[in-house]
Amino acid sequence: MTDRDPPPPPDLPFDKFQQIYGRYEALSPAQAAELFAGAPFRWWIAGGWSVELDLEPRRLHEDLEVAIPREDLPEAREWLRDYHLWDTHAGALRFLGPGVELPAPTGTSAIDHEQLWVRRDGYSPWLMDLMLTPVEGDTWHYKRDHRVSRPLAEIVTTGPDGIPRQRPEVTLLYKARRRLEKDEADFAAVVPRLEREDRTWLRDAIKLTEPEGHPWVERLGLTRAARPQP
Repeated sequence: MTDRDPPPPPDLPFDKFQQIYGRYEALSPAQAAELFAGAPFRWWIAGGWSVELDLEPRRLHEDLEVAIPREDLPEAREWLRDYHLWDTHAGALRFLGPGVELPAPTGTSAIDHEQLWVRRDGYSPWLMDLMLTPVEGDTWHYKRDHRVSRPLAEIVTTGPDGIPRQRPEVTLLYKARRRLEKDEADFAAVVPRLEREDRTWLRDAIKLTEPEGHPWVERLGLTRAARPQP
């Protein structure tokens, strides 16, 4: 199924975001791994942290995105029962208190509720974003176009810190839509270190899901893979 997302809200500077929504003091990937240790559902680091290929991060990360299969949300809510989860959708926030459920998924990302914010309570800072990911059984689907799919085991890898995280070419596909300054920086830093087959997958996925003439397509064809630095 294909769809076009509605125009995204303005990308707020971090200080402005906090003025509106409250403090955000992101967990580190290691803290998230401690929180989810032994969880009965699948989870992995997504977003900017998932394109950090070395132990020392390249840039500052103001937030943390943790992805889970959408179908595992009931188990995740029970695991995080001591935290407050908020549904963020179309510029609105809604507290997911006891008995409050998300609308059923439609397979259309412009409609689906797919991101939750997590904090201890109203006196506490936001800790992470919980990304609800379309997964059917063991198959991952790209939220914006379900023609792009892979076995879930192939889109999750192990980072240099031993923590499960999204494969970098998959994260770059998510970043291809908006291409913010940090997304362009991640693309420039990560693509030279991808294997040829991963660059080809990313190029083909962008060609399928983005308008013709996307600037990353040509750059993916010209960029050669480089071995990771020791």
